[in-house]
Amino acid sequence: MDRYELAGRVVDLLAAPLAAQGYDLLDVRVFRGGGRLSLRVYLDREGGIGVDDCAEASRTAGMLVEEAGLVADAYVIEVSSPGVRRPLRTSAHFAAAVGQDVILKVAADGPPRTVKGRLEAADETRLQVRVAADQEPLDIPRGRVREASLDPEFDAQALIQADRRRRKDDKKQARQARRQTRER
Repeated sequence: MDRYELAGRVVDLLAAPLAAQGYDLLDVRVFRGGGRLSLRVYLDREGGIGVDDCAEASRTAGMLVEEAGLVADAYVIEVSSPGVRRPLRTSAHFAAAVGQDVILKVAADGPPRTVKGRLEAADETRLQVRVAADQEPLDIPRGRVREASLDPEFDAQALIQADRRRRKDDKKQARQARRQTRER
């Protein structure tokens, strides 16, 4: 069984039990590293995912995968929040991502090819992705998409600088407030 088929089986196995615990199973990614198979489970819920949520979901996922006997080799289960590169799997995920940059792994003859661009349209059977501004969007059958994620552009240095400015401004406002309190 290839990694995409295994990921699909794990999604089918875990979706209902994790939903019963209040989690939205976004996706499962399977990859080999460190001499073993890794099953990375992406979850979300109203208000976000914390460390305790990951631990609880990991126990549930581990027990269910072990009981089902889906993986014969050594494996590890990692449970994570989606992060900025949020996985896309369902029609609702794709519909919510229209107008945003995405990265897709699309089945081709041989290994999947990577497509990066702006998701222009999405329905149950097809995605339209504009790879370059001066080109027509690619029409990609949903059944050929093996993995999909948001691909946001952000400048890490700009975020760091903005955070530093915010903290500096907060300190300045606190000093001014203390000064005003002393003057009264």
